[in-house]
Amino acid sequence: MWAELLNDRSFEGVLPAANWCYYDGSPDICDRQWDTNSTWCIDTANAFNGAKCASLTAAARPASLTQSGLSFKKGMGYTFSGHFRGARGLKATVLLKALLPTGEWMVLASAELPRVSAEWRQYSVRLISRAESSQGIFELRVAGHGRLWADKLSLMPEDNQAGWRKDVVEAIREVRPGVIRWGGSSVDPGHYRWKNGIGNRDRRVPWRNEVWGRLDPNDVGIDEFCQFCALTKCEPLICVSFADGAQSAAELVEYCNGSAATQWGARRAANGHPAPYRVKYFQIGNEISGDDPQYLEQIEDFISRMKKVEPDIQILSSFPSKKLLERVGPELSFVCPHHYTTDLAACDQDFNHIGQMLTETPGCGQVHIAVTEWNIDAGAWGLGRGKEMTLDAALWNARYLNVMMRHSDRVKMACRSNLANSYCGAIIETGISGSGVLKRPSYYVMYLYSHQAKPIPLALDTSGERLDLVACGAENKQSVVIFAVNSKPEPVELAVSFEGFGKELRLSEAETLADTHNAGQVDVMNHWATPERVTLRRQPVSGSTVALPGLSVTAVECEVR
Repeated sequence: MWAELLNDRSFEGVLPAANWCYYDGSPDICDRQWDTNSTWCIDTANAFNGAKCASLTAAARPASLTQSGLSFKKGMGYTFSGHFRGARGLKATVLLKALLPTGEWMVLASAELPRVSAEWRQYSVRLISRAESSQGIFELRVAGHGRLWADKLSLMPEDNQAGWRKDVVEAIREVRPGVIRWGGSSVDPGHYRWKNGIGNRDRRVPWRNEVWGRLDPNDVGIDEFCQFCALTKCEPLICVSFADGAQSAAELVEYCNGSAATQWGARRAANGHPAPYRVKYFQIGNEISGDDPQYLEQIEDFISRMKKVEPDIQILSSFPSKKLLERVGPELSFVCPHHYTTDLAACDQDFNHIGQMLTETPGCGQVHIAVTEWNIDAGAWGLGRGKEMTLDAALWNARYLNVMMRHSDRVKMACRSNLANSYCGAIIETGISGSGVLKRPSYYVMYLYSHQAKPIPLALDTSGERLDLVACGAENKQSVVIFAVNSKPEPVELAVSFEGFGKELRLSEAETLADTHNAGQVDVMNHWATPERVTLRRQPVSGSTVALPGLSVTAVECEVR
């Protein structure tokens, strides 16, 4: 998602994902390492920032530091920057190149760095690629005699949007998310601290993700997240680290929303964003039981300190419980279960149970439900993880959306987990070379519902139907949309009757997610070679009926005659 093309730009090293969370071992951008050769090494004594940097030694032949497998576009400008110090007289050149089928090298772009000094200084150059390559190589070449130290190298395409990849921003904006959540198990529990991820990216130190593995470069923090939400036109939801304490949570609220006259608002302004982000939603802790004694003991302090900074923010709890509601229910806006299952009956029961707790607990009439993580499963590691990329997963996702729509009097917010990559679990996959977005079948489900849904839930008589159906209407009462999930491989004809509706309606159009090959197989998925095997298409309507393909999700729009 982030536009940075160079991995391990601080030379702190590349760590694998945790053993328990790989699907098939396919490498991604986080696996990309600096190519090894005898002209450079890791230096642990002279780093600009962090514990390590690169040391290049030029002698009879130039020293070379390269990273392979990058994507370059013809005519695209790239901004290279880095921090350097070294011996007098060294000549440092930055090159973008590609290996031709003939075995010869083609230089796509090159630029010479200013002469380096004996002290750490930042230098930057602009490069324009004269050709396309999906297997390009970045090279820092040093000629002369002596050593050059390099740290915090960066190569950014100029079409990035506030540091984010343009193609990713466009893909997510098209799916119209209402809210995107920052947090989860990467943030809490663990040693992540938001204050270490603000300010100059080159001054941030990478941190080890204890749950998922990897060494996070810390290039994306609160500022970058809020800017991504602005670019994709959605509301940010920030899950604060319970382990980081109540005072830090309050300071985070001030950093996001305080004026430039406040202590942390001034820090935000100094970091390049004078205007407050106006974050509405803050969740206290991730996946902590509502019966946890420590959580119950401290949550009042969190709420008090955070609302003292800004009274109008909406507070979301972690997992709900009766004890939690009795203690702080009147101060909450949402309670937040997580649903990772295809047992939709259990989800339905959970919503009813939480709704009953809210009804029975005094002062909780204003509290709603926000499912801050959901998907068909949270693990199934191994081959089972690949199921999340399939048409079958998309059908289950649609059915879960239908469950939430039936409980829309209580369920007001939900965040599908995850947005990008996530070992097959996300709605998009980004190309390892730094270019290209692959939309999973579930992407199109989210697109279909976000574009077709209406704000008013409607009752349906579905007796005898083999389909999973919900309906919703426009506020002006001029149109109705029916969402129909056909989980069987056989096509079904949906006949719609509007008896008792009070207005005469007609079927106007239908849009369907299905396998374009109509293979009748639930495990089909989109691949880089066939990116639209499962996609959306218009479906013909006739009178009061519409033919629904097997294994499909359809939005049927009806309009007042």
